[in-house]
Amino acid sequence: MAARVQNGGLAHIVAGLVAASVAKYLQWGTGSAAAATANAVAAAAAEARVAGSMSPITTTVTNDTLQVTGTLTCAGAGKTISEVGVMDASTAGNMIFYFDFTGVPLLVGDSIAFTTQIKFA
Repeated sequence: MAARVQNGGLAHIVAGLVAASVAKYLQWGTGSAAAATANAVAAAAAEARVAGSMSPITTTVTNDTLQVTGTLTCAGAGKTISEVGVMDASTAGNMIFYFDFTGVPLLVGDSIAFTTQIKFA
């Protein structure tokens, strides 16, 4: 027996995440390796988390993608940011999604506006 989520179901999954307001806190880090699926925080967390804005967007079929956006500002010493995690709490909690990228060097006061997208298709 085959089992799959139909196109209409994808929109319901994303809408449920948005309505529950989970997975909205962004935390960046200076780690250099991709997170393991069991990691709870960014590999080398830097700065406090920020509450992002959640919304459904369309990538392939209507509302199949969860988008979380938010801006983090370098408050401590300068650093090179190379990862961001989307968390389910403002402190502690769980990492729900993880993204890594080529490092971006920042000085105190510099910011990165993140747009994260997870496609459920």
